[in-house]
Amino acid sequence: MSQKLKHKIVLLTLVVIVAALISGFLLYRLQLNLTLASYEEEMSQKAESLTEILETASNEAAESKKTFDEIYQSKAESVSFMAQNDAGFEATDAKMDELKQLLEVDNILVVQRDGTIIAEAEKTQADFSSARFNYLRKCFSTHEASRAVEIELPDQNWLMRYYAARLDDKTMVVIEQNPAELRELIEKTDSTASVLRDVSVGQDGYIFALSAQTYVVEYHPDESLIGTDALSEGIDVENLEDGFTGWLNLAGKRIYAHVALIGNTYYICAVPESALTQTASITVAVILFVLVAVMATVALYGVFVMHADEKDGDNEEEFRDFGVFRYHKTVGKRTVILSLVGCIAVAAVSFYMQTLFSLSAQSVTNKARAEDIAETIERTDEQAKELTEQYNRRYLSKARVAAYILEKNPKLANKQDMQELANVLQVANVYLFDGSGSLIASNAPYEHFQLSDDPEDQSYPFHQLLTGVDEYVQEPMNDEMTGELKQYVGVATYDNDGYVDGFVQIGIRASRLESLLQSVQIDTVLEGVQIGSNGFAFAINKDDKTIASFPNPLLVGAKATDAGLTENQIRGGYDDYLTIDGSSYFASSIETPDYYLYVAGPEGEPMAQRIPLTITITSIAVICMCVVFCVVTLERKNAPQIQASASDTSDKPDIFDIETPSGRMARTESAASRWLNKSLAWDDMTPEQKLSIVLKFFMSIGVIAIFLSVLFQKQIFDSESVFGYILGGGWERGLNIFAITAAIMTACVIFTISWIIQRILHLLSSILSARGETVCRLLLSLTKYGSILGTLYWTLSTIGVDTATLLASAGLLTLAISFGAKDLVTDLLCGLFIIFEGEFRVGDRISVGSNTGTVMEIGIRTTKINDGDGNVIVLRNSAISNVINRTKMDSYASVDIEITVGEDLPYLETILKKELPRIAGRQPLVLDGPFYKGVVALSTSTMTLRIVARCNEKDRGALERNLKREMRLMLTRYNIAPYQEQFIHTDAEENVRTLKDDEELQEADDFVKSQSSSSKDIGNDNK
Repeated sequence: MSQKLKHKIVLLTLVVIVAALISGFLLYRLQLNLTLASYEEEMSQKAESLTEILETASNEAAESKKTFDEIYQSKAESVSFMAQNDAGFEATDAKMDELKQLLEVDNILVVQRDGTIIAEAEKTQADFSSARFNYLRKCFSTHEASRAVEIELPDQNWLMRYYAARLDDKTMVVIEQNPAELRELIEKTDSTASVLRDVSVGQDGYIFALSAQTYVVEYHPDESLIGTDALSEGIDVENLEDGFTGWLNLAGKRIYAHVALIGNTYYICAVPESALTQTASITVAVILFVLVAVMATVALYGVFVMHADEKDGDNEEEFRDFGVFRYHKTVGKRTVILSLVGCIAVAAVSFYMQTLFSLSAQSVTNKARAEDIAETIERTDEQAKELTEQYNRRYLSKARVAAYILEKNPKLANKQDMQELANVLQVANVYLFDGSGSLIASNAPYEHFQLSDDPEDQSYPFHQLLTGVDEYVQEPMNDEMTGELKQYVGVATYDNDGYVDGFVQIGIRASRLESLLQSVQIDTVLEGVQIGSNGFAFAINKDDKTIASFPNPLLVGAKATDAGLTENQIRGGYDDYLTIDGSSYFASSIETPDYYLYVAGPEGEPMAQRIPLTITITSIAVICMCVVFCVVTLERKNAPQIQASASDTSDKPDIFDIETPSGRMARTESAASRWLNKSLAWDDMTPEQKLSIVLKFFMSIGVIAIFLSVLFQKQIFDSESVFGYILGGGWERGLNIFAITAAIMTACVIFTISWIIQRILHLLSSILSARGETVCRLLLSLTKYGSILGTLYWTLSTIGVDTATLLASAGLLTLAISFGAKDLVTDLLCGLFIIFEGEFRVGDRISVGSNTGTVMEIGIRTTKINDGDGNVIVLRNSAISNVINRTKMDSYASVDIEITVGEDLPYLETILKKELPRIAGRQPLVLDGPFYKGVVALSTSTMTLRIVARCNEKDRGALERNLKREMRLMLTRYNIAPYQEQFIHTDAEENVRTLKDDEELQEADDFVKSQSSSSKDIGNDNK
């Protein structure tokens, strides 16, 4: 390699490194800024909608408090009604305790105007003479129940709410009740926490609140921060301005935030820095890796081409002058195409990654919001049950009070008094029935009514109150008489002997309960949910698959399929695009006990960033590639000329040049070298072959990175992260970007594991016996094809193909094409039998028909043998029969000598007896022998003598040639010529020819030995 090329390599390395650093910084900032811009828009919309949401919650809280107060005001007025109508009232502690149980309150007291307690059910901390209770004394002037007075003194463990009603001009009845039930209701449904926990910002963002006066955190998803000083936790007070958007520090963590001042509270939309940087980092890392790989590949390819050209010397015709530089046309022509393909690859990867991470981030957000909504629905269902039970208890308490009053004073069973009682109890109607189920008295407009005997009628269930049931609470339904939505509650009454003599029934207009229940219905719950900047949630009933809730009220109640959904989309776990009401949305669904709940966003919203980012990244890639291209192809005019260097591959018989179909000369290796896993030396490769090695290297890095990411996903990625979502498999099975990505990642894992197994098997095969190597090579074949089939099977399953049905269909298909595929099946079965029956192994020398050679590989379908001439014979396993395995034991060399029948046989055998030991000493390939086997053939003119010797199979051919030579030398030495009709023998010592003297024999031996060594790689040594 020339000094000029070395300098260019250093320059290219610096260019690639600097370009990578600059590109990485630009890509990260671009990705982060686009993400922040998206969040800024969403946070602004959330802040604008908060005012209305908080106002609604405040109104609901006020309504809940009003209802709570009305209930206990009614209880106080009930006692006042008893006292004024002689209905069993006494100002004693015992009576107060009885009324406490009846009214289901914490305490009930009779108090004079000056605050003196006359009677009480329980001891109280209250000093009613205190001015704080002046509001209770308002009942004396208004003749109505007082407003509530709440006392909360934590240091005295005192939390109570008080209500009063006038008994007479000097005394009042006071109800003392702990408001914990009210506070719990408000906390669950109408508090700041209940509102803000249902509002999200992106995937991991949230909203928290802090006081604008004290800067104390009033709400935060992290409960440990509630009640802390925001300034002490790191927030700069200068940033707490309405409309501020930027970075804040809270509890040691950076958050990107938008501040909105509503009333006396700062509501801050926040996204953790980690959530912003994780997605940006992964996306940038993948794109930057591809960009660096492309730049390095182009640079290295240019170096390879220039290095190859150096061997032939610089040719002035390959250069074109540009000012002080000259342009290398050959290098430029080859690298420009690669650079163009590289830029396209960067653009494609950028677009792919933006699509993947945009959709997966949207999907993860949708899933998280759907789960939050499902939890909210579950909570609201529980709240609905609690509200229903709570109101049922309250209504039942009112019915008990009515029954108590009418039992204590039957004279009140008239229309006027029962109307007053209904007003006191805050119910619509009060009814009194006798033991036969006939109406005795009521404040209702009708006076004659009899319980129905029809089980389908509304009044029928109240018969049970006359047969031993004490109480019955009926579900709200439309009244049979008026058609209004009413709820009826009945309590049995008893005579002095304890027998049932009728029952008291109250009728309640269930509008308030209906209103409260409406607040926890699915449509109300989903209306308060904020999804992204333009997203929304809707629900489908599981029973009839009608739309239970949708932003467009015209669709509520319609069949989901009529609105545009398919049957496959109406289920839990769906995660893909869908069309409803004529618009396309990216939606995710989960299943609840009653609904399929969907969280959806407009189709274009998650994709808004793809095009600008892809264009920008591609522009950066083009600039980088232009710089690399210029460095590769341009050089100074005064650069030293390179002379051609010698290149000789004649000493590499496995390497030769071929002409490709395109007319280009390429260097390759022989087929036998390929089967033996030989590869070209680096210097013997063409630039294109070196380029393929570089591409494999970068692909290997990517595959290994994916493998490690999958292997250590729990340590590297959060389960709720984008990458964790893809690996988790929560996406929709089908031909979509998630399935394609998962298939790629799975293939990387499978092939990496397969490669590791194959490397281990290769190492094992090098140290095991022949049988062990055979098994290793079989396992290699099984691993390779098994990984391919496994990947294919899993990929088909990932993209939504029913693989079970596919396998069943494949069985039928196999039956249908069995005649056409029978040879393939036979080859596979024969291959297995060859392996497991041990007919031959890798390394054995076998003969199959006219083919003889060394077994190179036993595959599932074919077996490959080397015939010794450098040819690889590929035999189908089903065609292998009558195998001669020549490596089971020591082989033998056999030589036949034809001698005329006129020769003296005993003389010949005497010579053999003397010469065979001498031959054994001269031939090191002989393991045992040689031996004289006798006359094996006899004709009218010749007789055939056979000489055999034990040897290794691999030496058989060479030994046979050597033995033939020895026989010829022996016959010549003793003047014996084959086929001679008659011989006259004289003394042996006199007939030895000069050719057989020791020097001449040694010279001949040396010649044969040198020829054997020189020709060992030429021809077949066994023939």
